[in-house]
Amino acid sequence: MKCPYCNQEIADGSVTCPLCGRELTGAQPADPAAAPEVMDSAQQPAGAPEAADSAQQQPAAGPETPDQAVVTAAGMETPGAGQQASPAGKKKWVLPAAAAAVVAVGVGAYAMMNAKDPKDVVVDAFKSITAEGQTDPAEEIFGLSAMMEKINTSPSEIRLELALEDTSIADLSALATGSFNMEVWNDPGNQQMRMDMGIGYGGMDLATLAFYLDDVQMAAAIPELSTKVFTLNYTEDLEGQLEKSPYLGAILKESGTDLNGFAEYMAQCSEMASSGEQLFDIEALWNRYKEGSQAIDDLKEAMTVEKAQARDYTIDGETVSCKGYEVQLTKDALIQFVNTSKDFFLADETLKSDFIEYMSLAMKLENSMTEMTGVDVLQTPEELQAETWEEAETAINDLIAQLDSTMGDLALTVWVQKDGRMAGFEYETTAAVDGESVRLFGEAYFQGGYSMLANCGVSLNIEDPSGQVVTLGLDKTGEYEPESVWTNGLVGTLASGDEVYSFDYSDSYQIADGTYELTLDFLSSDVSQLLITSSGAFSDVVKGESMALTMDSIRVESEPLFGAGNYLDLSCIYAVGPLEGTVEMPEGEPLDILAASEADYDAVLTEMTGNLFGLMMNLY
Repeated sequence: MKCPYCNQEIADGSVTCPLCGRELTGAQPADPAAAPEVMDSAQQPAGAPEAADSAQQQPAAGPETPDQAVVTAAGMETPGAGQQASPAGKKKWVLPAAAAAVVAVGVGAYAMMNAKDPKDVVVDAFKSITAEGQTDPAEEIFGLSAMMEKINTSPSEIRLELALEDTSIADLSALATGSFNMEVWNDPGNQQMRMDMGIGYGGMDLATLAFYLDDVQMAAAIPELSTKVFTLNYTEDLEGQLEKSPYLGAILKESGTDLNGFAEYMAQCSEMASSGEQLFDIEALWNRYKEGSQAIDDLKEAMTVEKAQARDYTIDGETVSCKGYEVQLTKDALIQFVNTSKDFFLADETLKSDFIEYMSLAMKLENSMTEMTGVDVLQTPEELQAETWEEAETAINDLIAQLDSTMGDLALTVWVQKDGRMAGFEYETTAAVDGESVRLFGEAYFQGGYSMLANCGVSLNIEDPSGQVVTLGLDKTGEYEPESVWTNGLVGTLASGDEVYSFDYSDSYQIADGTYELTLDFLSSDVSQLLITSSGAFSDVVKGESMALTMDSIRVESEPLFGAGNYLDLSCIYAVGPLEGTVEMPEGEPLDILAASEADYDAVLTEMTGNLFGLMMNLY
């Protein structure tokens, strides 16, 4: 059936129209042509009259009501009894004031029910500063984390070369062309490692110390001084080797040195290296703290947060209005936070276990040297851990007592962006120093960029009772355009009255060709005290695997240290990447240090003395 008032299809037998809301009891069917128009003029069929007599547009007569308009379910204004309809094509869809009020109340109630607790807003804003997922150019360009992990777990090699190329300083001119180099080859899977360290001059290798270690033996050599490679098998009946040793064994016995402790130490280090075990994993400890400690939750519960005036910040080059929050943290709440944190760390079983294992290793090495050093090892690792923890707790409790007697409540005003990220905050507290109240205040700001810490700053002001202020500040800038450029700037200041000390650092890395430039200047009242500049290039960059950094020029200038116009010019090469080839023993004739006789040692000493004299002659 059709409603006689709105001419819409409804269920047969309906008592009330679900669309227009009119009662249908006793209503007379209406001529469809006379039903209220629900189309505007643009929807009318072609040829329809623009207007009709208002009497023809009224529905069949019904009982007169005081209503002047009836609101349909669709929100359309429909003529009531005794009211003429508007001309065809002129009707409007209108939301009555009552309905608008209901919607407004509903929206407001929904917003209130879903509004975030101001404490959560403030806490989340602080978390946003170091939140995961932010752009890290070092990771995007070099993959440093993956590279470092690969170095520790996969076959790798590292090379470092540092040379003094030139200097205008007379006292150091003799060292010009001097160099230091180091190479490390590491194969954790095969438990092999070799490290060579050397010094050079004028392009010559003056001396190189080569050290080799695997799961059975260790070896050392100085090829410029001796043709021998000194070896020690520390896993095969070391006690029996010492008993049979004709020369060194007797000396070690007389000194009380026990190489068995050393052997155990080396065996355990080798086992840890091959298994990838890591002692004192700080990141894992911090995660356990966040998940298992109540300190942060208690601090959040104790703080009070109220709304404050909004404030405009310049973020990513645009003016942004940010909501403000007044935060109060009492001294007692802060001290409780320190206390709860202390209790967690001192009770952490993994931290205890790591300490005990570390001390066990150290003691095994120390036990082999006990008689030689005259130190008696009287404690077990477990006893030492318990004593260390007790001393730490006492020291922290003393610090807490000092804080209780000197610090005041902390007041912050925090401004938060619409997306919940921190825009900036101001803080203020007091401290008692030598019986006088000192005011501490400052602010921090975050101006956007590729991460929260790309462009930011923080300051601390210390004001004494006389009004004198000491200011410390740190401001960072950064820009990153993938595949193009990465730049950074960092300025630090320490100001007290007319005295201002500062440093100014900047660098620029051109990603396309790998070149870089950097400057670091230490100043006093805007006068340079120490200036370091460098330029060079990165090459052979394979993200997460390898890179080579060539610092062609590192110039150091300092008038206070070297005199006006004087300088040092250095160069440096640092390279890291996968191991090429295998880890090899140093070349030379093996000499077992325990099996060698006194005559063998005398021959080595004679050889080294002659070669050393020859090296010294080459320097003149």
